[in-house]
Amino acid sequence: MHVNRLHVAATIVCIISLSSLVLIPFANADWTMFRSDSSHSGAGTGNAALTPTLIWKDAIGAFFHSSPAVVGGVVYIGSGDDNVYALNAATGVKIWSYNTGSYLESSPAVVGGVVYIGSYNGNVYALNAANGDYIWSYNTSSPVYSSPAVVGGVVYIGSYNGNVYALNAANGAYIWSYTTGGAVYSSPAVVGGVVYIGSLDDNVYALNAATGAEIWSYNTGNWIGSSPAVVGGVVYVGACDNNVYALNAATGFKIWNYSTDAAVVSSPAVVGGVVYIGSLDYNVYALNAAAGTELWSYNTGNCSVASSPAVVGGIVYVGSEDCNVYALNAATGAVLWSYTTDYMVDSSPAVVGGVVYVATDAGTIYALGTSPTPSQSPTPTATPITTAVPTPTTSLPTPTPTAVTVPATTASGSTVDLTISGNVTSAQMSNVTIATSQSATTTTVSFTVTGQSGTTGFCNITIPKSAVPYGTTPTIYIDGQPASDQGYTQDSNNYYVWYTTQFSIHQISIVFTAASPSPSPKPQPSLLQEVIYGTAVAVAIVAIVAVVLMLRKHGKRKSSNCITFYSLAR
Repeated sequence: MHVNRLHVAATIVCIISLSSLVLIPFANADWTMFRSDSSHSGAGTGNAALTPTLIWKDAIGAFFHSSPAVVGGVVYIGSGDDNVYALNAATGVKIWSYNTGSYLESSPAVVGGVVYIGSYNGNVYALNAANGDYIWSYNTSSPVYSSPAVVGGVVYIGSYNGNVYALNAANGAYIWSYTTGGAVYSSPAVVGGVVYIGSLDDNVYALNAATGAEIWSYNTGNWIGSSPAVVGGVVYVGACDNNVYALNAATGFKIWNYSTDAAVVSSPAVVGGVVYIGSLDYNVYALNAAAGTELWSYNTGNCSVASSPAVVGGIVYVGSEDCNVYALNAATGAVLWSYTTDYMVDSSPAVVGGVVYVATDAGTIYALGTSPTPSQSPTPTATPITTAVPTPTTSLPTPTPTAVTVPATTASGSTVDLTISGNVTSAQMSNVTIATSQSATTTTVSFTVTGQSGTTGFCNITIPKSAVPYGTTPTIYIDGQPASDQGYTQDSNNYYVWYTTQFSIHQISIVFTAASPSPSPKPQPSLLQEVIYGTAVAVAIVAIVAVVLMLRKHGKRKSSNCITFYSLAR
């Protein structure tokens, strides 16, 4: 790949731009796992890195796609040279390394004095954070690119074999697994007793953290390598269909989507009501978390942004394949500073104590910012955590979108309550009915929606399954034409249908139709059956020929006698 290196002289611009920030002092905080925490918010609570001063760099790996965790004055990261490294955060000096025998793209989680990480060899490892000693490993039988989340004594992680695993953090014992329909590169977010993760089968999944049971899934139509962030009852995630999605965390409803010009493999950071995310269309985006509208975008110079942003103290930190690390004003997108590294930056930064820790595809890790207080020994304890398997819970995250009930009238005169959310209000809906065709093959929920011309309407509708025939699927029509932007999810009780439309006055029809049964294929005979059949046919042919020959011979005799008899009679 050709990489364009941007050389930015940013000293004056940086000073001017930094003066516009309101700087709030924070206590330093650890960056314990990929995306900072188990919700994958991408938010740090320590001091921001205000300058790109090089504190240290260390060319220790073959390549880095893994992203660093920083805990107790130690930087932990996996490398393409098969090693997990622990480096002194102040000096970059290696404290220990552990060789897994295969390269690592998974990012470590460091919890309770233990480093958890996945390897291409299919293993999930638990290592002593103080000295790198092996504690346990669990083999998934397939490469592990996913990064672990450790919550409540359980390690949650995905594997290339399509499974999501829950393992006992203390001993690596298997708790449960859930099989998706594709490889799992995405890393799980765990919030409120629910595991949220994407798969290359195009779906985002919500799974019960205690049992692994599916709560809901949402199909984006293309691969999901991005890892979800779950903030305020909403799941934010990118997909390879070029979109960023916001989904209701409790139901899987789509709240909004924002289209970029290329695949989105970056994972979102969500801070202060804003979603920050990169795209392979070369841009970093800031989107309104409630509505999905673009607040600003920054182009990194015709090079992809696979790195996931970190946000600390009003500054967005992100890497790009143009070899730069950027610090952008979170409110405006203006460049505060940039630093040119030795190669592409696909790893995601961690920001702790006023220092940005980030690695490159050339195998170099950088520390940029204000020099931390030196520490020659790590502080994590060597004792692994010991906790019980979590108790199953039936509670789900509380969704933030406001839902309103709208009554629909049936042919019998009874009413069925539909629940709506989005920016279409109940006052904009009229003549809401549910009707079943005479042939009983379709059921239609229909209504008229009215809105201000030139604006866009988005609506989620919850329709009880008791109101429509069993086994049907919905299609949404606007003025008799299929809606160009529509979809649905379902659970055991309801359909959750959504659509968007350009407002004016429209007739909306949600038609539930049973799938046409596929014709049963004709059974194909086995080889033995074909041999028997062929033999029988051959025997039958021989028998027929023999009978014909006998009849012809007998027929000649009989014909001669009959002629003679006739002759005598006359």
